[in-house]
Amino acid sequence: MKEFMKIGIIGCGKIAEAHARAIKKMMRNVQLYLCDINRENAESLATLFGAQGIYINLEELLSKETLDTVHILTPVYGHFEIAEKALLAGCHIYIEKPATETIVEYKKLCGLAKSKGKIICAGYSALGMPAILKARKEIASGTLGRLIAVHCDFMCSWPNNIIPYGDPNHWSYSMKGGILQNMADHPASLVIDAMDGIQEHNMFFSRRNVLPNDCSDLLHVALQNQDQVGSFTIYLGQGNAHRQVQYFLEKGTIIVDMTRQLVSFIRNQGPLNFIKKTLTGINMGWDFAGGSVCNILRVIKGSLQRNPGIVNLIRNFYSTIHGEEELIVKYSTVVQIVSLLEDIWNEIN
Repeated sequence: MKEFMKIGIIGCGKIAEAHARAIKKMMRNVQLYLCDINRENAESLATLFGAQGIYINLEELLSKETLDTVHILTPVYGHFEIAEKALLAGCHIYIEKPATETIVEYKKLCGLAKSKGKIICAGYSALGMPAILKARKEIASGTLGRLIAVHCDFMCSWPNNIIPYGDPNHWSYSMKGGILQNMADHPASLVIDAMDGIQEHNMFFSRRNVLPNDCSDLLHVALQNQDQVGSFTIYLGQGNAHRQVQYFLEKGTIIVDMTRQLVSFIRNQGPLNFIKKTLTGINMGWDFAGGSVCNILRVIKGSLQRNPGIVNLIRNFYSTIHGEEELIVKYSTVVQIVSLLEDIWNEIN
């Protein structure tokens, strides 16, 4: 990677710490420029990771500094305008999920980036999780045959039944889809990425808890193409914060526990009998137990970091800029995610 880079972080909230930490660990000679309308947020981040400049105005930052890249970590309703200005200033863009509110906005940004010879990395961090990357590699190998179906459960839990984010005035509650709109990208990205396109979708939603602005807190979406089906369920009040993906292929099944970063591969066994059921249970237990031990060792060694999906996508972003890799999160995948979710939020609204 390039030894020296000037990097801007726009929006210095909680997620910015993960970005700054990853940047500092990956690159030895980097200058950080922080921008937030609340100067205290930028100053707090600078205290932790250092900064060559702090700004409260994006235009001032882009006019005074010649940045190589910009990480856009603001609420989604500001993404398009910020990304457009940064691209016009000659920056590569890392844009946190949700990428944009509308598919028209995202396609405009991609067209502008192409004309400027710049990279846009959409930060759908679930696709960068080590366990998901391992499952994706196995699927791509073709060993288990073609994908038939995929399902993701994305269940969230907060202590003492407090509302998500703990603040009824959090910006996410004001969006069309409420707080779901800031979280559904994770399961949606995993299902859409695995399928060969989407032709139809159906959705079901419910308001089971009392959330600000009468927001829905339970959403189930079913997807279909010519010979595959997919679905995801997201709920904001499940006791175990259960997050799992199941890939069903012609010759086996892959189960990924995202919460604990564990993977189990179940090879084709044909019709089950008592012995096969027992052995399958033992193998799954062994995969998860062995994976847990390996993860503990990786944490001790420092090779498994906090927010591993974000870390992997940021590394991939800079490797792509330097022509060493291709983006993990493909343009076609993002187009389908943004388009599908735009339709869903309009229906819910």
